[in-house]
Formats: sequence, C-alpha cells, structure tokens
Amino acid sequence: MFLKVRIEGVSSRGTGAVSAASRLGAVVLALGLMAGCTSRQDHPERMDFNGVSNFRDLGGHVTVDGRRVKQGVLFRSDHLDALDEADFETLRELGVKRVFDLRDAHEKDGAPRFTLRTPEKRVPVPHRAAMTEETAQIEPNAMPSHYAIRVVHLPIYYPGLDRRESRRRVVEADPGPGGFEQTMIEANRAFALDYREEWSELLRSLANGDSLPAVIHCVEGKDRTGFAVALVLSALEVPREIIYADYLLSSELLDYRIRRYAFLAAFGSMFRLSKDDVRPLLEVRRQYLEAAFDAIDERYGSFDAYLRDGLGIDGWTLARLRTNLTR
Repeated sequence: MFLKVRIEGVSSRGTGAVSAASRLGAVVLALGLMAGCTSRQDHPERMDFNGVSNFRDLGGHVTVDGRRVKQGVLFRSDHLDALDEADFETLRELGVKRVFDLRDAHEKDGAPRFTLRTPEKRVPVPHRAAMTEETAQIEPNAMPSHYAIRVVHLPIYYPGLDRRESRRRVVEADPGPGGFEQTMIEANRAFALDYREEWSELLRSLANGDSLPAVIHCVEGKDRTGFAVALVLSALEVPREIIYADYLLSSELLDYRIRRYAFLAAFGSMFRLSKDDVRPLLEVRRQYLEAAFDAIDERYGSFDAYLRDGLGIDGWTLARLRTNLTR
C-alpha cells in the first residue's frame, strides 16, 4: 500500500518544526490506516449487519428449570449509528420495536444520530430524554406505516471510562493504581449499584410485551450492555456460567477492533504502555462481571434480594418478564 499525504495550510514560519510535525502526522496516519486494515471475521453468533459488529440474538439460552430464552425477542449490539439501508431493512424484518441506548449524553450527542435511512430520505429518530419516551416520527413512504422504533435513553456513565479521560491516561501513560483492569472492576461494581433506577426501568419495560422485540446497546456493546444483558439473563434464571460465556463472547467478536485499538493506544503513549497494558480497557474479562455480582451479594445478600429491594421488581413483574422472554 502506498500513501500520499498532503498537508495544507502550513505557514512558512517555523518550517523545520512544522515539517517534523507533518512527517510525524503522516507516520501516525499511515500506521493508523495499516492498523485499520484488520477486518472483522465471520462468526456464527454475529448477526449479519453492515454497520455493527456485536449484534446478536440472546435467544436459545437454557434456564435452570429447562425453559429457553425465546429467539428473535431480545438482541444486544454495539451502537447503531452506522446502520445503512440494508441494516434497517433487517431491523424491520426482525420487528424491532424498542431500542435501549445506554450511552451517556456526551457519547450520544457526539455521534451521528440514529436514523431511519432510505435512498431518498434520512429521518432522525429522537432519543429519550429525562425518562420520557418519544416515538420515531417517520415521514410518509420513508418506511412501512406499521413500523416504528422507540428509542429509550438510559444513560450509564462511569467517570473512569469517560473517553476523554481514557485517552488522557493512555497518552500520559498513566494507567493508575491497579492498571486499567482495576478501572474495569470498579466500573462494573458501579454499574450494579449506582444505576438501579435505570436497570429497574429496563426490566419493567421488557416485562411489558409492547416493548418487544428490543435491542440493548451502548458504544461497543460490551461493558454496559454486557452487564445489562447479564442482569436480564440472571432475572430469567439462566445459569451463571452461560451468562459468563455470553458476556465473554464480545471480546471474540470485537477482537479485530481490540487488536487495532491496542496498537494505536500503545503508539499514542509512545510505547510507554504496551498493548497488553491497554487490552484490559478494551476487552471484557470474567473478573469484571464477577465484580458486579460480588457487589450485589455484598450489599443485598443475593441476586433475588437485589431485584426485589434494589430494583423494586415485584413478583408479578418478574413473572411477566419470564413469560415474555422465555418459553
């Protein structure tokens, strides 16, 4: 591969310094593009979408009493901002009615809007704000009249995973006490304990049959979505080992991204951090989800008590959830 880099708008003043900076910029660009050449690999668990890499059906998991999670009812994904027309047709075929977006306002507003696209139109789908639902306003003939998606915004924000803060720590080679792995452990404990209102809203919505089929997503679909899915599967009485296996699959499906980002992060730190130093921030690991379940047990004594006392989920709601999502 040959790259031609043209730097425009360079002042003649300080030519040597600018030239050096330009050369460095060209090197960074070239390395970034080389790292980006790694493409995702096919995987039997990944559903066929052009604009997402971690979209999968949670159906098929067996519960402790022999029920199965229904196919085609609940999906998990990375962010949906890059969907194309074919992807939206796939969503239509799946019958998706509701999308639960776990990104915080900064992530959501800084990304392209989730839209319904047709060759002639791009129709914005509003996000939920302040826990009130908004129905996607679809222009006539943009999509079939019976098809609408409601986007529910349940922001889960952990300061230690703020992207700007993460970039700063990488560039300054400052992984902090315990490294990035400790950050992820603390984040997952916070997911479990500090966002109970959001998780209660999620479970109550899924217990309402009008919400299904539904998609849960964040940015990469691995950390916040990973805990959210573990929460739902636990409420459905899916065995813990199956839940861990589903959680860990994100690292496998996103491996091509993880390898690319790990290289770029190491390069950004001027190799004061190795790729292995950064990988804990990019992967999911069993101990992360274990930390969340441990936090639940420490505060509430059991997962059932967490549902009842922490999330306010009563027996009727739990029964409806299980009826809607399992057979």
